[in-house]
Amino acid sequence: MKKMLKILFIGLALFITLNLSGCNDGVEPSGPYTVTFVDIEGNVIDEFNCDGVSSCNIITPDKPANVGERYFTRWSVWESDYSEIKEDTIIKPIYTYDNHLVSVGTFTVYFYAFFIMTGMFVALGLGLRESKRVGLKKDDLIDGFLWIVPVAILGARLWYVVFELDQFIGGGFFPSLLRILGFSNGVLDFGDFGLSGLAIHGAFVVALICTLIFTKKRKIDIFKVIDIIAIGFIIAQAFGRWGNFFNQEAHGGIVGGATDGVMNLSLEQQYDYLRNTLHIPEFIVNNMYIKQGLNGFGREPFTGYYHPTFFYESMINLIGFGVMLVLRRWKNLHYGELLSVYLIWYGGNRIFIETMRTDPLVFDFLGMQIKSAIATSVVMILGGIALSVFIRLTRKDKTYATSENTWF
Repeated sequence: MKKMLKILFIGLALFITLNLSGCNDGVEPSGPYTVTFVDIEGNVIDEFNCDGVSSCNIITPDKPANVGERYFTRWSVWESDYSEIKEDTIIKPIYTYDNHLVSVGTFTVYFYAFFIMTGMFVALGLGLRESKRVGLKKDDLIDGFLWIVPVAILGARLWYVVFELDQFIGGGFFPSLLRILGFSNGVLDFGDFGLSGLAIHGAFVVALICTLIFTKKRKIDIFKVIDIIAIGFIIAQAFGRWGNFFNQEAHGGIVGGATDGVMNLSLEQQYDYLRNTLHIPEFIVNNMYIKQGLNGFGREPFTGYYHPTFFYESMINLIGFGVMLVLRRWKNLHYGELLSVYLIWYGGNRIFIETMRTDPLVFDFLGMQIKSAIATSVVMILGGIALSVFIRLTRKDKTYATSENTWF
């Protein structure tokens, strides 16, 4: 005991000594240094030579021009931090990200489409790996994927259109139809094509209906298939939300909120909250700086930093994916119950996210305005519970004990 007290005493003495030795009445001069402002190409805009003794008067240059679809958000060092600079420092402009992945002539592939397709193919890969373990033919799974996925995307689009009909109707039948199909200007121009409005609930409902038809036709146990769909959906959604990141959409409200039409926090405070309080990666925070009215003044009433709800949802989906893989190892789990887990997990996730979203799909019911995603998510949770009870009552011997117990 005495030996332990001695060790603690010595450790405490060292701690105090080290801290006291670091204390001084001021910052030691570091010698001359240069603060350089550069543009996005690295070209010098302005330069300030400081002697390292007296206060250095650093003047922020005028805001640089936007670069294509990317717009300037801030300099890499905040003005309030200029006084802390004591060495050669290069200050760079921070821009938002371009949502174009690649462009060839008038044809453009957007990150939105890239992440959705990536999520789908990851889901397919996982499904093919699992199919042999539950006695399904890979050819059946691929056939189902090839015709169910396009129809599910159409379902996602139509679900969104139903709740945002005013965006698509106008100018006659064919222009309206073209807008619904993805030609936002109402003309057949593939350079303007893109399905930027999709609702995952529509895709899920349509996919389940198509799966019921497909499995009945192929005489396949639907309960084995819906588990593969559940795993696929949650990982595909985790990927797909990153398309919203590049589009600067599906976000929450302004960080810190607002009072009487005025933001409660400064831009620097908003940034600091996301970066240093929530510890969100810097590249995400930088792209959460959104211009006023970018997607409509109701969604972005201010120019500032908005909550990255796409990121919250994606991370919760990844956690759900891990939970489902762990449950998949449990031999008492019944075929079909992974879908129950998905319905409950994603339903709860989406209700949480929708409380923060600024662009929810809504409908009127008995004089009340109800968020479509919340209403659908409540149904999903209740449906997940009911499905699990049904499976355990009617399929008592259909458990994962009859198959290999891991995905990997």
